[in-house]
Amino acid sequence: MSSDDFLVKVEGVSKKFCKELRRSLRYGLQDVASEVLLHQEPSSELRRQEFWALQDVNFELKRGESFGIVGVNGSGKTTLLKILQGLLKPTTGRVMIRGQVGALITLGQGFQPLLSGRENIYINAAILGIPRVEVQDKLEDILAFADLGEFIDAPVKNYSSGMKGRLGFSIATNLVVPDVLLLDEVMATGDWKFKERCFQRMEEIVNSGATIVFVSHLVPKVERLCNRAMLLHKGVVKRVGTAAEVCEEYYAQPDSFDGRGARKRRRQFINAAKRSPEDHQEGMDFDSDSYDEAYEEETEPIEIQNIELLDDDHAETEQIKTLDALTVRVSFTSEQPLAQLKVVVQLMTLGDEITIVGFEYYFSPEMPMPSDGEMTIDCRIPEVQLREGKYRVSVTVADADEVKGSGGFKASDLVRLSVKRNAALGVRPARSPGMVYMPATWEIRGSGAVSLMDTFGQEAADTDSGPSSVQPMSSTGDRSGG
Repeated sequence: MSSDDFLVKVEGVSKKFCKELRRSLRYGLQDVASEVLLHQEPSSELRRQEFWALQDVNFELKRGESFGIVGVNGSGKTTLLKILQGLLKPTTGRVMIRGQVGALITLGQGFQPLLSGRENIYINAAILGIPRVEVQDKLEDILAFADLGEFIDAPVKNYSSGMKGRLGFSIATNLVVPDVLLLDEVMATGDWKFKERCFQRMEEIVNSGATIVFVSHLVPKVERLCNRAMLLHKGVVKRVGTAAEVCEEYYAQPDSFDGRGARKRRRQFINAAKRSPEDHQEGMDFDSDSYDEAYEEETEPIEIQNIELLDDDHAETEQIKTLDALTVRVSFTSEQPLAQLKVVVQLMTLGDEITIVGFEYYFSPEMPMPSDGEMTIDCRIPEVQLREGKYRVSVTVADADEVKGSGGFKASDLVRLSVKRNAALGVRPARSPGMVYMPATWEIRGSGAVSLMDTFGQEAADTDSGPSSVQPMSSTGDRSGG
């Protein structure tokens, strides 16, 4: 890539912060004095209580690229976007951006809470140096996209987080036509219809030749929107590559989520809290508030004790193949028999943003709970029609009052599920569309020589047939009769 092709260029960017406020202010004054008076660059050595939020980040983006940044919380994603926007100065390295920059990094950023949404549109325009006449021309588009109705004239302080997100995104993408658009978790709020409109708008911006830098934990959306991505972990770049490759590595990263471990630690804490302070486990913080919380949690009317994932041989597992059978075994307790109980098992994407499928079971007077309140229930799924990837299995147990919204009791928990490719289904696709596997047959009609493609994009043998040539192709790559 030549130097004239890029819109964004990040070279050796690092940023360090100090954990203590007073020490941070003192360090800041020292750095300013060194830079202004002595013309020295900030030191790359860590001082007391300092840590690296970013270390040696490098990448280039050309016009029309959509670049995703993924990583667990605390990886430095938002810090990097703030450096790109100019809100933070890097400790070392440099950032070069060409053209107009639009950004939506912090929800409600720059809004004056006592003023109305309409007034905030004009304030944002004034900050960006946009004439009032030009704002008037674009006002209808901004209002239509935000879709706030009569609430556009209400004070922003009364807006929900979703309403602020609507207005902020509409201003960022309609008030100016950015060459570079920076977006940080803008899809975390708002209903699904608005999120879909946002993605359509982002695709329009990319197609117009602009560049988007998109930070999100909604990994399927990153794969959909972005052609390249970067994985950050503890401020260090782990990988830069295609969105599919980077997102797959992000899923493979070890994280702190472990539903079974969380339940084990919770039970250990409760048991320790019931003992006297002098014989509780060393290193465990013991105080009256913690004891009360532990006691309240222990005495919840419904509590999920364990969730097991079993394969077709009834062996416990965390990994299956596409179309394998899966049994979700839920063990829970209830203080008292309940006339009606709802057990819900959901298969969800890793970010919990999409429920792929859900199963419900109701206890009833005809099929009551055991009187002792201890119960294990199996939910067997004969064929898990999920493509290769990481998922979560969510289990909720609720009594009838909770089901009716009358303030009953409910318990929920999660476990992880990994679905691997089933070799019997054919050649592995480079990138499968969607999350669900559905067998299909392709039938291609045409005259003369035609090139057939199976569902995995592999070119089949050419055929030289007559005007009404028909060549069905199964989704597994097996050719059926012509």
